[in-house]
Amino acid sequence: MQCIKTYAATTIIANYLEIMPEIGRKLPHAEIADWMAQNDIEPEDVLFTEPQAIKTMLARLIDHSRPRLPSAA
Repeated sequence: MQCIKTYAATTIIANYLEIMPEIGRKLPHAEIADWMAQNDIEPEDVLFTEPQAIKTMLARLIDHSRPRLPSAA
């Protein structure tokens, strides 16, 4: 069940990152899962949070760890 939750959470984050101008493309789910682990983001944090709160959280985290995410693609 944890695998399904992780996949769902990484899919949500991948979709949001693709529409964000800072990233602008889909990133591999494995890279997103690693990035989530580095930033202590649990799948439940994504699955049970309002979409706007997720977007805000991602925008804040991208400013902090932006150099690592674009290199993944």
